[in-house]
Amino acid sequence: MPAVVDDGTPLCESEAARLFAPLARHRLIALAVSGGGDSMALLHLYDRWRKACPQAPRAVVFTVDHGLRAEAADEAAMVARHCETLRIPHKTLRWQGPRPASGIQEAARAARYSLMIGEMAVLGADALVLAHTCDDQAETFLDRLARGSGVYGLAAMAPETRREGIVLARPLLDVSRARLRTMLVAAGIAWVDDPSNEDSHYRRVRMRRLLPVLEREGLGRDRLVATARSMARAAAALDGWVDGIIAGDVMRHPAGPCRFAASLLECLPDEVALRLVARLLRDTGGASHVPRLARLEAALADLGSNEGRRTLAGCVMERRDGEILVHREIGRAGLDELEIRPGETGIWDRRFAVTLSADAAGPVRITALGAGGLRRAGLAPPQGWPRAAFAGAPAARRGGDVLALPGFDLTPAAQWRGSVVARRIGILR
Repeated sequence: MPAVVDDGTPLCESEAARLFAPLARHRLIALAVSGGGDSMALLHLYDRWRKACPQAPRAVVFTVDHGLRAEAADEAAMVARHCETLRIPHKTLRWQGPRPASGIQEAARAARYSLMIGEMAVLGADALVLAHTCDDQAETFLDRLARGSGVYGLAAMAPETRREGIVLARPLLDVSRARLRTMLVAAGIAWVDDPSNEDSHYRRVRMRRLLPVLEREGLGRDRLVATARSMARAAAALDGWVDGIIAGDVMRHPAGPCRFAASLLECLPDEVALRLVARLLRDTGGASHVPRLARLEAALADLGSNEGRRTLAGCVMERRDGEILVHREIGRAGLDELEIRPGETGIWDRRFAVTLSADAAGPVRITALGAGGLRRAGLAPPQGWPRAAFAGAPAARRGGDVLALPGFDLTPAAQWRGSVVARRIGILR
């Protein structure tokens, strides 16, 4: 990553082309535009880039109305009008359902991603472009430092990550908020300021207000961003090590669970062992984030020397017979169901992309196999795997029958017409 440039000048054409160039490999992208200054700048820059670059992908713009402020509907309408002028498709997505009594910003963020990624699956878009700036990066670093994060947390946001099979791209991560505002003013483009950005009840706002104080002691935005960049390099090196361990020493079943020799943890440096287990938990449980460092350390300290069972990040971790087994926890309420119609692909439990062939006679339901599911289906677990490891596996059902289960031979497709392919989305870094 280049160093942050903050000379007060608006972005030039060559800078925008460099920042957006990685998006050219996509066919259809989605831009998250709230109407705030950063996201309106993102929209403006994309519009300039697509007009200058024949390889630029098509785009759709999403605005999420969380229903938390009366002004939000008007702001979404403003973005829609601007998109109409630019001839870029726009859709307002609305957060429905009850709101939590606490942690409203975290819940709204999770709902925002869920709504946009769900709509992208319908449209066939494969990259969600976000307007995070270097100012956001510094705030994220401070927040994670205060929460006791390790190397990976302090790497803060990456220019590109994956979530539920979707690329999350942040092309403006090395651009300052001030430069974007200067560009909007020069172009005569209006934006709105969300009053929650000044509400000290929210943790991120309090972190933002610390920055001027820290600046006076040499810990300003640019120093924090540079430190996050160093942490990202260290994290990438560790992940390369972990990639090799997963490929050579971890057994992963197509239906979801994984296992490895408990002695492996004793051979690895602590930081590598922590990252290995964090990634396996994230892959097996489908969580959007790895567990907090303190909880991960406690789980490894326990399972590293004792037979037993721990639950963490939507998973069950068990040490038994010299191995550590990780499988999806289905919980008391079970896991959500997904209906797939012929020719469709859907994401189930954030872990599997499930496709039903176009020649199927009708839709199927994707559910967790459930406790005792193998026995009810007349199936035996593969050698070395306990039955309980498959309770959270994706089962394709029609009526009461299990038609397909990854890694198992079931009813021939010819007998019920159609085939189901459940593909693991993959380990997320």
